[in-house]
Order: sequence, then structure tokens, then C-alpha cells
Amino acid sequence: MVCTGNICRSPAMHYYARERWGNAAEVASAGIYAEVGLDVPQPMRAAAVRHGLTIPRHRPTQLDYGILSRADLVLVATQQHARWIEQEWGGRAPHMFGLKEAVELAGRADAPVGASPESRLEALAGTLDHARLDDPAPLRSLDDPWGHAQDTFDRVMDEIVDDLDALTEWAGLADR
Repeated sequence: MVCTGNICRSPAMHYYARERWGNAAEVASAGIYAEVGLDVPQPMRAAAVRHGLTIPRHRPTQLDYGILSRADLVLVATQQHARWIEQEWGGRAPHMFGLKEAVELAGRADAPVGASPESRLEALAGTLDHARLDDPAPLRSLDDPWGHAQDTFDRVMDEIVDDLDALTEWAGLADR
């Protein structure tokens, strides 16, 4: 899960996906310009609580090639994050998708095949990449709530929950 500072969108995606996917995945998050030393701001925490999610103390992580290369699936918040990854990766990373792009691709692709949530998650990026090659979807941004009012944090968290729930159901990853 990737955003800019790794303090709002990507931690919200990280901890929500970890809750939903349980043992099916090792979920992490990072930022392209990580705000090292900060923590998730209170408005993002409050938005998460509205969905029954308590975000623990979080230490922002700087995204790098090593993190990218170990990941089976990378979900980014914006086109800017995708471009940063493409520069770091040396081209289009076949396992990287915008969160909203992934949901749109999932809506027109067959679900990944596997006997367990873990195996379906391993197949998820390949399934989405095939769908993207057949019929690309736009990489629409997830707004950055930093510096905005609580209602913006709430709206962004609602979008994260809706999008991750859609991916979770489509791929059969639910742990709860």
C-alpha cells in the first residue's frame, strides 16, 4: 500500500486490508516521501474508527526497490505514486495498480483461482495485469486528506473501505 507520506491513505489501506485479509497476506505500507517520525493523524484514526478499525501506532516507511521487489501486489493511491514506482522499477511494474484501477479491472475480470485465500492473493496481481493488458483502466486518484477537514478524511476512508471490500469479495480473500 503506497501513498506520499505513509501517514494517511497507505496506513489506512494497510491496516484495513490486514484486518480483512488476515493470514492470507503479509500487508505493509510505505510512502514515496515518507514522513519519518510522524504517526497517523487523529482525523484519519477517527475516520477508521467509523469502520470499526483501530489503527495502531504507525512508523512511516520509505518505499524503495527492495520493498517493491518483495511484494506480490502493490496498491497505490495516485498516478504520482505509480510514476515514482515506474522510475524506481525501471518501467511498468506488473504487480502495481492504483486502488481504484484494481477495483475497476476486477469488475471485468474473472476472479483469481486458488484453493485458499493465500493462493488467490498470489494470483491476484497476474489476473489484474492480464485484464489491464486486455482493456486498460484509468488510474484514478484517491484524494490526499492531509490538511483538510474531518469530512475529507471520512470520505477518503469510506472510499478505501469500499474499494478494498470490493477487491476482497471479488478475490475471495476475506478472513472475517
